[in-house]
Amino acid sequence: MVNVYAGAISAQDWTTDKAEISTGTTAVTAQVGLSGNPTGNASVTLYSAPINCPANSNTQIYVGVGNQLTIVGSNSTATELGTRTSANAGVF
Repeated sequence: MVNVYAGAISAQDWTTDKAEISTGTTAVTAQVGLSGNPTGNASVTLYSAPINCPANSNTQIYVGVGNQLTIVGSNSTATELGTRTSANAGVF
């Protein structure tokens, strides 16, 4: 079953490697907190700056199993993509 999250989400634990962020009439930003092993520290982020997702678009990003996705903005959905094949999955 594919999980789909609507609107702004905060520190949502991710269960697949990738996400597709679909926006409506407004842009959103996304960031990934490294809460999965081996880092285990969600205050450290995967990307040095938030990812901009333009209005009326689909943007695919790497999240990684166990990390946390945060989306700032509204009128969007985030869909889990792919499988649980992260390099960290099942290692710890």
